[in-house]
Amino acid sequence: MAKYTSTEWDDIRKKFRHSIMADTSLVSLAQNLDTQEWPHKGEEEKPSKYIDFNYDELMMLPEIAGNAEKANHLIGILKETLAFDDPFGDMVTQVEQTASKENPILKTLSRLGISENYPLRLSNFSEGTRVVCASEGVKTIGEFANLGQQMSTRVVLGGDFRNALNALTHGDEEGIGLFLPYRKGSTGLHLTEAIGLIPAGLPRADQLSLAKAFGAKLSNSDAAAAKPMSKEQIEKHETTMRVTLTAALEWFKDDKEALIKHLADGGTYERYFVVLNDPAREAIAVRLVSSAVKAVGKVAPASTSTATEEKKGGFFSKLFGKR
Repeated sequence: MAKYTSTEWDDIRKKFRHSIMADTSLVSLAQNLDTQEWPHKGEEEKPSKYIDFNYDELMMLPEIAGNAEKANHLIGILKETLAFDDPFGDMVTQVEQTASKENPILKTLSRLGISENYPLRLSNFSEGTRVVCASEGVKTIGEFANLGQQMSTRVVLGGDFRNALNALTHGDEEGIGLFLPYRKGSTGLHLTEAIGLIPAGLPRADQLSLAKAFGAKLSNSDAAAAKPMSKEQIEKHETTMRVTLTAALEWFKDDKEALIKHLADGGTYERYFVVLNDPAREAIAVRLVSSAVKAVGKVAPASTSTATEEKKGGFFSKLFGKR
Protein backbone atom coordinates (compact mmCIF):
# COMPACT_ATOMS: atom_id res chain seq x y z
CA MET A 1 0.00 0.00 0.00
CA ALA A 2 1.19 3.52 -0.78
CA LYS A 3 2.21 5.29 2.41
CA TYR A 4 2.72 8.69 0.83
CA THR A 5 0.53 10.70 -1.54
CA SER A 6 1.66 12.30 -4.78
CA THR A 7 1.24 15.70 -3.11
CA GLU A 8 3.60 14.71 -0.29
CA TRP A 9 6.13 13.45 -2.83
CA ASP A 10 5.96 16.70 -4.80
CA ASP A 11 6.59 18.68 -1.62
CA ILE A 12 9.52 16.49 -0.60
CA ARG A 13 11.22 16.48 -4.00
CA LYS A 14 10.80 20.25 -4.34
CA LYS A 15 12.54 20.82 -1.01
CA PHE A 16 15.25 18.31 -1.86
CA ARG A 17 16.29 20.28 -4.94
CA HIS A 18 17.87 22.79 -2.55
CA SER A 19 19.27 20.24 -0.10
CA ILE A 20 23.01 19.70 0.14
CA MET A 21 22.14 15.98 0.36
CA ALA A 22 20.68 15.85 -3.17
CA ASP A 23 23.86 14.27 -4.54
CA THR A 24 24.62 12.03 -1.57
CA SER A 25 24.41 8.26 -1.97
CA LEU A 26 21.03 6.82 -0.99
CA VAL A 27 22.86 3.90 0.61
CA SER A 28 24.73 6.34 2.84
CA LEU A 29 21.59 8.30 3.67
CA ALA A 30 19.81 5.09 4.70
CA GLN A 31 22.76 4.07 6.86
CA ASN A 32 22.84 7.49 8.54
CA LEU A 33 19.16 7.13 9.36
CA ASP A 34 19.71 3.63 10.72
CA THR A 35 16.89 2.37 8.53
CA GLN A 36 16.46 -0.42 6.00
CA GLU A 37 19.24 -0.47 3.42
CA TRP A 38 18.58 1.05 0.01
CA PRO A 39 18.62 -2.01 -2.30
CA HIS A 40 20.23 -0.44 -5.35
CA LYS A 41 23.95 0.23 -5.62
CA GLY A 42 25.85 2.46 -8.03
CA GLU A 43 27.18 6.01 -8.21
CA GLU A 44 23.98 7.24 -9.84
CA GLU A 45 21.83 6.10 -6.91
CA LYS A 46 21.29 9.53 -5.38
CA PRO A 47 18.18 11.58 -4.60
CA SER A 48 18.94 13.77 -7.62
CA LYS A 49 18.26 10.74 -9.82
CA TYR A 50 14.64 10.56 -8.70
CA ILE A 51 13.42 14.02 -7.69
CA ASP A 52 12.75 15.24 -11.23
CA PHE A 53 9.95 12.67 -11.63
CA ASN A 54 6.37 13.09 -10.42
CA TYR A 55 4.76 10.28 -8.44
CA ASP A 56 3.30 8.44 -11.43
CA GLU A 57 6.60 8.63 -13.29
CA LEU A 58 8.45 7.46 -10.19
CA MET A 59 6.30 4.34 -10.01
CA MET A 60 7.25 3.47 -13.60
CA LEU A 61 11.02 3.62 -13.09
CA PRO A 62 12.83 0.25 -13.30
CA GLU A 63 14.21 0.68 -9.77
CA ILE A 64 10.67 1.05 -8.40
CA ALA A 65 8.74 -0.99 -10.99
CA GLY A 66 5.31 -0.23 -9.56
CA ASN A 67 6.35 -1.44 -6.11
CA ALA A 68 4.69 0.84 -3.57
CA GLU A 69 6.95 -0.44 -0.78
CA LYS A 70 10.08 0.63 -2.66
CA ALA A 71 8.53 4.03 -3.34
CA ASN A 72 7.61 4.32 0.35
CA HIS A 73 11.18 3.46 1.31
CA LEU A 74 12.71 6.04 -1.05
CA ILE A 75 10.33 8.79 0.03
CA GLY A 76 10.86 7.87 3.68
CA ILE A 77 14.63 8.22 3.33
CA LEU A 78 14.27 11.64 1.73
CA LYS A 79 11.68 12.81 4.25
CA GLU A 80 13.77 11.79 7.26
CA THR A 81 16.87 13.35 5.71
CA LEU A 82 15.00 16.64 5.33
CA ALA A 83 14.14 16.47 9.02
CA PHE A 84 17.86 16.57 9.79
CA ASP A 85 18.20 19.64 7.55
CA ASP A 86 15.42 21.55 9.32
CA PRO A 87 17.43 22.57 12.43
CA PHE A 88 19.71 24.48 10.09
CA GLY A 89 16.83 26.17 8.25
CA ASP A 90 17.10 29.48 10.11
CA MET A 91 20.82 29.63 9.54
CA VAL A 92 20.40 28.94 5.82
CA THR A 93 17.75 31.65 5.56
CA GLN A 94 20.02 34.16 7.25
CA VAL A 95 22.89 33.28 4.91
CA GLU A 96 20.63 33.71 1.87
CA GLN A 97 19.36 37.05 3.13
CA THR A 98 22.91 38.28 3.69
CA ALA A 99 23.93 37.06 0.24
CA SER A 100 20.97 38.91 -1.24
CA LYS A 101 22.07 42.17 0.38
CA GLU A 102 25.59 41.68 -0.98
CA ASN A 103 24.38 40.65 -4.43
CA PRO A 104 26.28 42.87 -6.92
CA ILE A 105 23.51 42.37 -9.48
CA LEU A 106 20.92 43.90 -7.18
CA LYS A 107 23.31 46.79 -6.56
CA THR A 108 23.53 47.39 -10.32
CA LEU A 109 19.75 47.34 -10.64
CA SER A 110 19.46 49.91 -7.85
CA ARG A 111 22.19 52.16 -9.30
CA LEU A 112 20.57 52.17 -12.74
CA GLY A 113 17.07 52.71 -11.38
CA ILE A 114 15.80 49.36 -12.63
CA SER A 115 12.92 47.95 -10.59
CA GLU A 116 13.58 44.51 -9.11
CA ASN A 117 9.91 43.76 -9.81
CA TYR A 118 10.26 44.16 -13.58
CA PRO A 119 8.54 41.10 -15.14
CA LEU A 120 10.82 38.53 -16.68
CA ARG A 121 8.19 37.92 -19.35
CA LEU A 122 8.99 41.37 -20.79
CA SER A 123 12.73 40.62 -20.94
CA ASN A 124 14.56 39.20 -23.93
CA PHE A 125 15.63 35.71 -22.85
CA SER A 126 15.90 32.46 -24.76
CA GLU A 127 13.36 29.71 -24.24
CA GLY A 128 15.96 27.66 -22.37
CA THR A 129 16.55 30.41 -19.81
CA ARG A 130 12.80 30.95 -19.45
CA VAL A 131 12.29 27.26 -18.72
CA VAL A 132 14.99 27.29 -16.02
CA CYS A 133 13.48 30.39 -14.41
CA ALA A 134 9.94 28.99 -14.58
CA SER A 135 11.06 25.75 -12.94
CA GLU A 136 12.42 27.81 -10.03
CA GLY A 137 9.36 30.05 -9.81
CA VAL A 138 11.34 33.11 -10.92
CA LYS A 139 9.10 35.84 -12.38
CA THR A 140 10.99 39.12 -11.88
CA ILE A 141 14.45 40.45 -12.71
CA GLY A 142 15.22 40.72 -8.98
CA GLU A 143 14.40 37.05 -8.47
CA PHE A 144 16.53 36.27 -11.51
CA ALA A 145 19.45 38.09 -9.88
CA ASN A 146 19.12 36.05 -6.69
CA LEU A 147 18.73 32.79 -8.61
CA GLY A 148 21.79 33.60 -10.67
CA GLN A 149 23.92 34.22 -7.62
CA GLN A 150 22.80 30.94 -6.04
CA MET A 151 23.29 28.92 -9.22
CA SER A 152 26.67 30.43 -10.06
CA THR A 153 28.11 28.74 -6.98
CA ARG A 154 26.72 25.32 -7.94
CA VAL A 155 26.63 24.95 -11.71
CA VAL A 156 28.37 26.21 -14.84
CA LEU A 157 26.05 28.69 -16.52
CA GLY A 158 25.95 29.32 -20.23
CA GLY A 159 24.16 31.20 -22.98
CA ASP A 160 22.12 34.33 -22.34
CA PHE A 161 21.68 33.37 -18.67
CA ARG A 162 25.42 33.82 -18.14
CA ASN A 163 25.62 36.86 -20.42
CA ALA A 164 22.82 38.62 -18.54
CA LEU A 165 24.40 37.90 -15.16
CA ASN A 166 27.77 39.15 -16.37
CA ALA A 167 26.29 42.34 -17.79
CA LEU A 168 24.38 43.09 -14.60
CA THR A 169 27.28 42.17 -12.33
CA HIS A 170 29.69 44.49 -14.13
CA GLY A 171 27.19 47.23 -15.00
CA ASP A 172 27.66 46.71 -18.75
CA GLU A 173 24.92 49.04 -20.02
CA GLU A 174 25.11 47.86 -23.64
CA GLY A 175 24.92 44.25 -22.49
CA ILE A 176 21.98 45.02 -20.22
CA GLY A 177 20.17 46.61 -23.17
CA LEU A 178 20.23 43.30 -25.01
CA PHE A 179 17.74 41.71 -22.62
CA LEU A 180 16.18 44.62 -20.70
CA PRO A 181 14.60 47.79 -22.17
CA TYR A 182 17.42 49.90 -20.80
CA ARG A 183 18.77 52.96 -22.64
CA LYS A 184 22.51 53.51 -22.26
CA GLY A 185 23.34 56.60 -20.28
CA SER A 186 19.90 56.84 -18.69
CA THR A 187 18.18 55.44 -15.64
CA GLY A 188 15.17 53.19 -15.43
CA LEU A 189 13.52 51.19 -18.19
CA HIS A 190 11.60 52.54 -21.19
CA LEU A 191 8.52 51.60 -23.20
CA THR A 192 10.21 52.34 -26.52
CA GLU A 193 12.93 49.77 -25.90
CA ALA A 194 10.44 47.36 -24.33
CA ILE A 195 8.43 47.30 -27.54
CA GLY A 196 11.64 47.06 -29.53
CA LEU A 197 12.65 43.97 -27.56
CA ILE A 198 9.42 42.13 -28.36
CA PRO A 199 10.65 40.89 -31.76
CA ALA A 200 14.27 40.60 -30.56
CA GLY A 201 13.67 37.04 -29.39
CA LEU A 202 12.90 35.94 -32.94
CA PRO A 203 15.67 34.65 -35.22
CA ARG A 204 17.22 37.56 -37.10
CA ALA A 205 16.04 36.14 -40.44
CA ASP A 206 12.44 36.20 -39.17
CA GLN A 207 12.83 39.78 -37.93
CA LEU A 208 14.06 40.85 -41.35
CA SER A 209 11.28 38.96 -43.12
CA LEU A 210 8.61 40.60 -40.97
CA ALA A 211 10.18 44.04 -41.39
CA LYS A 212 10.32 43.64 -45.16
CA ALA A 213 6.69 42.54 -45.19
CA PHE A 214 5.84 45.68 -43.20
CA GLY A 215 7.58 47.94 -45.71
CA ALA A 216 10.86 48.60 -43.92
CA LYS A 217 13.78 50.11 -45.84
CA LEU A 218 16.51 47.51 -45.36
CA SER A 219 20.12 47.40 -46.51
CA ASN A 220 20.87 45.19 -49.52
CA SER A 221 22.32 42.45 -47.32
CA ASP A 222 19.38 42.52 -44.89
CA ALA A 223 16.87 42.56 -47.72
CA ALA A 224 18.57 39.53 -49.24
CA ALA A 225 18.41 37.69 -45.91
CA ALA A 226 14.69 38.39 -45.57
CA LYS A 227 12.79 35.43 -46.95
CA PRO A 228 9.13 35.75 -47.97
CA MET A 229 6.64 34.85 -45.24
CA SER A 230 3.13 33.57 -45.79
CA LYS A 231 0.18 35.58 -44.51
CA GLU A 232 -0.46 32.89 -41.92
CA GLN A 233 3.12 33.04 -40.63
CA ILE A 234 2.98 36.82 -40.32
CA GLU A 235 -0.34 36.72 -38.48
CA LYS A 236 0.96 34.06 -36.10
CA HIS A 237 3.97 36.18 -35.17
CA GLU A 238 1.85 39.30 -34.78
CA THR A 239 -0.68 37.57 -32.55
CA THR A 240 2.05 36.33 -30.21
CA MET A 241 3.80 39.70 -30.07
CA ARG A 242 0.58 41.62 -29.39
CA VAL A 243 0.14 39.70 -26.14
CA THR A 244 3.52 40.97 -24.95
CA LEU A 245 2.73 44.48 -26.21
CA THR A 246 -0.38 44.58 -24.04
CA ALA A 247 1.66 43.58 -20.98
CA ALA A 248 4.31 46.21 -21.77
CA LEU A 249 1.72 48.98 -22.08
CA GLU A 250 0.24 47.94 -18.76
CA TRP A 251 3.63 48.10 -17.01
CA PHE A 252 4.82 51.38 -18.60
CA LYS A 253 1.72 53.48 -17.86
CA ASP A 254 3.57 56.81 -17.74
CA ASP A 255 5.51 56.09 -20.91
CA LYS A 256 2.26 55.05 -22.58
CA GLU A 257 0.78 58.47 -21.82
CA ALA A 258 3.93 60.13 -23.19
CA LEU A 259 3.54 58.16 -26.43
CA ILE A 260 -0.07 59.25 -26.71
CA LYS A 261 0.99 62.88 -26.25
CA HIS A 262 3.81 62.49 -28.79
CA LEU A 263 1.36 61.33 -31.43
CA ALA A 264 -1.29 63.85 -30.40
CA ASP A 265 1.26 66.63 -30.93
CA GLY A 266 1.84 65.44 -34.49
CA GLY A 267 4.81 63.19 -33.83
CA THR A 268 5.30 60.05 -35.90
CA TYR A 269 5.80 56.42 -34.98
CA GLU A 270 9.13 56.45 -36.82
CA ARG A 271 10.39 59.32 -34.73
CA TYR A 272 9.35 57.59 -31.53
CA PHE A 273 11.13 54.33 -32.36
CA VAL A 274 14.24 55.72 -34.07
CA VAL A 275 16.20 55.32 -30.82
CA LEU A 276 16.13 51.56 -31.41
CA ASN A 277 18.72 52.13 -34.14
CA ASP A 278 17.57 49.01 -35.99
CA PRO A 279 15.36 49.52 -39.07
CA ALA A 280 13.97 46.00 -38.85
CA ARG A 281 12.84 46.17 -35.23
CA GLU A 282 11.67 49.77 -35.71
CA ALA A 283 9.33 48.65 -38.50
CA ILE A 284 7.98 45.77 -36.40
CA ALA A 285 7.47 48.06 -33.41
CA VAL A 286 5.53 50.53 -35.57
CA ARG A 287 3.37 47.70 -36.87
CA LEU A 288 2.65 46.41 -33.37
CA VAL A 289 1.65 49.82 -32.02
CA SER A 290 -0.70 50.38 -34.96
CA SER A 291 -2.13 46.86 -34.81
CA ALA A 292 -5.48 48.07 -33.46
CA VAL A 293 -6.04 49.95 -36.70
CA LYS A 294 -5.27 46.85 -38.72
CA ALA A 295 -7.67 44.85 -36.54
CA VAL A 296 -10.61 46.89 -37.85
CA GLY A 297 -9.36 46.73 -41.41
CA LYS A 298 -8.14 50.32 -41.64
CA VAL A 299 -4.40 50.25 -41.91
CA ALA A 300 -2.85 53.69 -41.62
CA PRO A 301 0.62 54.75 -42.78
CA ALA A 302 3.31 54.32 -40.15
CA SER A 303 3.69 58.09 -39.87
CA THR A 304 0.00 58.77 -39.26
CA SER A 305 -0.61 61.10 -36.33
CA THR A 306 -3.12 60.70 -33.56
CA ALA A 307 -5.72 62.95 -35.12
CA THR A 308 -5.80 60.90 -38.31
CA GLU A 309 -5.88 57.63 -36.39
CA GLU A 310 -8.90 58.73 -34.39
CA LYS A 311 -10.74 59.49 -37.63
CA LYS A 312 -9.94 55.97 -38.78
CA GLY A 313 -11.66 54.07 -36.02
CA GLY A 314 -10.59 55.17 -32.56
CA PHE A 315 -7.03 53.88 -32.49
CA PHE A 316 -6.25 54.98 -28.96
CA SER A 317 -9.48 53.71 -27.45
CA LYS A 318 -8.66 50.29 -28.86
CA LEU A 319 -4.95 50.07 -28.10
CA PHE A 320 -4.56 52.19 -24.99
CA GLY A 321 -7.95 51.93 -23.33
CA LYS A 322 -8.69 55.65 -23.67
CA ARG A 323 -12.30 56.73 -23.33
